[in-house]
Amino acid sequence: MLKVGPFPSPNHKPSQEAKESNKIVVWDEKGKTKLTQMFISYDEDYINSLAFQYIEDGKLTLSPVFGSQHLDSPTFDTVTFMGGSDKEYSYITKISGVWGKRGPTMKLGLTTLTIETDKATYGPFGCAKQPQFQDGLFSISLGLEDQFGGFHGTSSSHIITSIGVYVKPVQDLGAILNKTNISVD
Repeated sequence: MLKVGPFPSPNHKPSQEAKESNKIVVWDEKGKTKLTQMFISYDEDYINSLAFQYIEDGKLTLSPVFGSQHLDSPTFDTVTFMGGSDKEYSYITKISGVWGKRGPTMKLGLTTLTIETDKATYGPFGCAKQPQFQDGLFSISLGLEDQFGGFHGTSSSHIITSIGVYVKPVQDLGAILNKTNISVD
């Protein structure tokens, strides 16, 4: 699998001293690919919390809550990837967002997050303000197939400080050849 991100990039990582004072936690959900729900808690400045529910070994499994453990932000949204009358599964094709410094704390963190699937777009969640010149934009396109390989990122006790994804490269050469009419000699 390919590890893409996290955003903000490693060039914007806080110093060791900042990590210790802010208790930055690195989290990694690699290989947890059958996402059924995503839980997003946010306020006017930041994405405060994320949690994920997966299918693992035929059972629903809930991840830890990343970021603020209180889930007491003014807005809480649930994105459901498996639902509807036909119970079809939708998969993530793109995540995008904005990171920057906001509010009185001016801490660097994830301010906006949008999730796109093969069936719908969810969001943007988070800060409704226009990005500022010092903000960073990110966009990770996972292709047209189900290539989502899990999330990873960092968080403090109050906000999500970065996010990235794992991308599973296409594994079936036959499927690629059938779709493109390319011959291999």
